[in-house]
Amino acid sequence: MKHAHHHGHRRRRLGAWLAGIVGLAVVGVLLYQARRIDWHAVARAAHDIPGPAVALAAALALAGYLAYAGFDILARRYAGHRLPAWQVAAIAMTSYALNLNLGVLLGGVAVRLRLYGRHGLRTACGLRVVAFATATNWVGYAWLAGALLLAGQMPTPAGWHLGAGLLRTVGAALLAGALAYLYLCRYARRRAYTLRGHRWVLPDLPTALRQMGLAGVSWAIMGGIIYVLLQGRAPYPEVLAILLFSSIAALLAHIPGGLGVIEALFAAALATRMPASESLGAVLMYRLLYAWIPLCVALPAYLGAEWRHRRAAAG
Repeated sequence: MKHAHHHGHRRRRLGAWLAGIVGLAVVGVLLYQARRIDWHAVARAAHDIPGPAVALAAALALAGYLAYAGFDILARRYAGHRLPAWQVAAIAMTSYALNLNLGVLLGGVAVRLRLYGRHGLRTACGLRVVAFATATNWVGYAWLAGALLLAGQMPTPAGWHLGAGLLRTVGAALLAGALAYLYLCRYARRRAYTLRGHRWVLPDLPTALRQMGLAGVSWAIMGGIIYVLLQGRAPYPEVLAILLFSSIAALLAHIPGGLGVIEALFAAALATRMPASESLGAVLMYRLLYAWIPLCVALPAYLGAEWRHRRAAAG
């Protein structure tokens, strides 16, 4: 038992070191590229995006938040609570906006659990919701990214040394993982597992299919926002593939919201289609609509809820 625990500890330390190395490499690349970019041209490109395109992208951003809120709404029956759907949606969207800007632990977990606790849910129930929503997000990611990589939709700039065969292999592995999840949800005899001291129960197959569909819609909307802001100058499947690829790179680098990572990968991957200033202008407008403006709504809403709770407790 001690031997297994020792090996588990070593694997976690190795994972932390690898993530740190990836993070340092990404930061180094970003700093190098940032020195070569004309940021005034980027600002002009963002300013020159037509108003109708910005309006459509804003509407898609709202739809994206509603789709993400659907993860927690879908989790209600799974977790066994009866909070109204509108309260669940408000909690999910608030924590999502904080997560995109401040990181998973502060926005995605801590705030989410705190808000659910304010509405009477036990921590164990809140953790089931968070686990279900997290699984929903990444199962949807796996099948969508897997399909795009297998179809060869990820553009690879010169110098990346990422062959089409390697990307297709990764795509096949992601699709296999998504299919394995469906298989387990349908046929596994053992339904309950313990992960880090918390009990995780496999959902039934119809619920798993809803997870995959809803998360696929969520990721597809995010790609659609950037596609609209790029004004169709790059094919939608390519735009979505770049977004999915950059999202996992940002996760490995532990950079909240992928700040800088998404921008750098879009600039590199679309270099043959448009100047870097134009792709960066579109991605920064995406970040404004999908992360920064929602943060300006979510943070005051969360702080206001905390203030009201403390005032009620003191009174």
